[in-house]
Amino acid sequence: MSLFSSFAKAAARSAVVLALLTFALARPAAAKLCGGTVTCDCGDTVTASVTLAQDLGVCTQTALRVVGPGVVLDCAGHTITGNDQSNAKFGIQLDGTTGAEVRNCRVTSFRRGLRIDGGSGNRLVDNESFANTYGIDVAGATTGNTLVGNLVRDNRDEGVHVGTASNDNRIVRNELRYNKNENLYFLRSNGNLVKSNLIHHSSSSAIFVKHSKNNRFIRNEVRDTALQVRGDSTGNVFKGNYLKGDGYVFDAYQEPTGWTYPHGNRTKGDCIRKTDFCYRFIGAYDNHARDARTDGRCDPPDTNVVGGGRLAVDNTVALAPASCNDSPF
Repeated sequence: MSLFSSFAKAAARSAVVLALLTFALARPAAAKLCGGTVTCDCGDTVTASVTLAQDLGVCTQTALRVVGPGVVLDCAGHTITGNDQSNAKFGIQLDGTTGAEVRNCRVTSFRRGLRIDGGSGNRLVDNESFANTYGIDVAGATTGNTLVGNLVRDNRDEGVHVGTASNDNRIVRNELRYNKNENLYFLRSNGNLVKSNLIHHSSSSAIFVKHSKNNRFIRNEVRDTALQVRGDSTGNVFKGNYLKGDGYVFDAYQEPTGWTYPHGNRTKGDCIRKTDFCYRFIGAYDNHARDARTDGRCDPPDTNVVGGGRLAVDNTVALAPASCNDSPF
């Protein structure tokens, strides 16, 4: 063998070794259980309470999965960042757990920023979820959770989505803004409380209630787009809300099994300003507004039109003698 051939083979072996080392260093560490004294990294499962000491990311998969009952994940203001690809499903997923809390986290560039999936009695407190597809997703028939003090902004589809059979949750004192379609979306979700939130700037609906029942919406400030109640939504109560730039829309919706119509919903003591349409009933029936205050711009205050093949009937709007101004609460 020539000296040149020996050098060539040695160089080739060195190149292979270098490539393997480079791959090993670039490959993310295997996911592990974290919390307590064990630091959390991208892809880990949180089984004990922990406070993050630094930012996480860019994460190429679900960043953190919380499974321990009663676990507290405190991000201490740190940011968890995904890569906007399909495998980066969730920034933080509460997966079937009970009584857990996620707080002080900034989450961005995931399909779902924060997700509660199953379980019950969890809390999302003082988080910021932005530039995801959905900001917060409440799913898997989870119940009795609380979302308080969160900022949900600039997400590419919905701000907060509350899905099928995710009932009896509390959404209180959050700000939902500039989410592309709906800021807050309820789908077949019942018995929830939505109170004292600031909800503004979306291209579709500020609040969208579809096939949902017996929810309460109390003293929310809603701006720029409608509060929309659609399909088989009944027994919902709206009290003391401030709407500016648009009003209520109660409208029929067609499912494969036929048309569905909002009915039996009640509003009381709303202030509605800066819109030509305070209450619109489209095929809806037996919905009633009491003590509504306006700035006089919507005259008449309600319209009843055909939707789903039926005229909206038996809806009433009773105006309070006082008008309302630009100080909602």
